[in-house]
Amino acid sequence: MRDDAKVTVLVIDEHGGISPLLAERLSFTPGIHVVGETANVMLGAELAHQLQPDVILADFRRTGPPRPETYRWLCRVSPSSKVIAHTSYLPNGDERAMREAGVTRCILKGGNVAQLAAQILDLVAGKKQPSTAPAGKETQDAAPVA
Repeated sequence: MRDDAKVTVLVIDEHGGISPLLAERLSFTPGIHVVGETANVMLGAELAHQLQPDVILADFRRTGPPRPETYRWLCRVSPSSKVIAHTSYLPNGDERAMREAGVTRCILKGGNVAQLAAQILDLVAGKKQPSTAPAGKETQDAAPVA
């Protein structure tokens, strides 16, 4: 974390309007400082490399290279960042592949922003949670989520 004791977060979400809205809402959370947001994966990687945030909250569409490869690349450009895959869909095997690519945690979309912010803060504090839990919701196993 930085000197001001706030967790720095970069939001990358290729789903157009999500990135600025999520970044704005997270910025109201005490203890979180959003350092950037984008819907463009290339710009996101550049920002990650330049800013080296504590956390990168990312969701990539299932187009282009396989998602785990995109996350692997992101982890390489910002090796000190904890990368969270924030996704609405996690088919069988995807979470394992993303973790092998360097993703710290997978969080399913579906909770509110306060719950997501709490998970981000807990992650940086070293607290463990089920990795596929929607923000604020725990799962019993890693069953596929539709």
